[in-house]
Amino acid sequence: MTDIAVGGYLPGDSVLHRLDPRTKLLGLIVMLVMVFRHDSTESIIITAFGTVAVVVLSGAGWRVWASELVRFKWMLAIAAGLNLFFAQGGEPLKMAGWEIPLTVNGVRSATVICLQLLQAIIFSVTLTFTTTPTELTRGFERLAYPLKYFKVPVAELGLVMLLAMRFVPLLQQELRNIVDAQKARGVEFSQGPLLDRAGALRAILIPALTRTITRADLLAVAMSARGFKPGEPRSEYRPLEFRRIDLFAVTFLVSLVACQLLVSNVGNLF
Repeated sequence: MTDIAVGGYLPGDSVLHRLDPRTKLLGLIVMLVMVFRHDSTESIIITAFGTVAVVVLSGAGWRVWASELVRFKWMLAIAAGLNLFFAQGGEPLKMAGWEIPLTVNGVRSATVICLQLLQAIIFSVTLTFTTTPTELTRGFERLAYPLKYFKVPVAELGLVMLLAMRFVPLLQQELRNIVDAQKARGVEFSQGPLLDRAGALRAILIPALTRTITRADLLAVAMSARGFKPGEPRSEYRPLEFRRIDLFAVTFLVSLVACQLLVSNVGNLF
């Protein structure tokens, strides 16, 4: 589980793995809008239902999810702290007869933003868990195809996105190897004054940057040797196509959107 990079792919044959990448990309956009569009309790419950369904259908075990989500603990803690102490309005909270520097609005705002961020992270991670970088790139190119009429280099942007996703796990592995090598040479990263530990990071950053540039240069040579030319059309071994399972996914997504809109409109009436 520690080898799974942020944005890494988990091979599998789950329901979400079999979906067309365009369906998953559009679904991610719609779910993110649903998550941040309304912050009522009813809306959060509806999106939470969709979140649980996505987690179950992804086919990844709870250990994988726990290992992945724990990486975002500091981001969630900072977001909660900022909303907890700086949210305005509301009655002050009391504990054992003493007022504490927190308000009801602050607690609610911190809870809501944490739940929204957590759901957004789960939806985004699910997309990368169940879709290879190549499929993501092809799905992006197909969805952005109309932009070609406005002279937007869609294929080149998709290639850049693919290479960036490919380099994330490679860079993570390079950093891990360099850290292990420097520790074997006696470099300490967790002991000593803060300035000394910060200076020791140079023993990681400089080799990592050098090896990354070397990899990029080798990749450019390999692509050139294989006849790659920017802007030239390329064939597909397995063309993308929508299937019945995609129709079921769209129906489920539309049902969630309709439920949230219904709940929001009923809440506004009352």
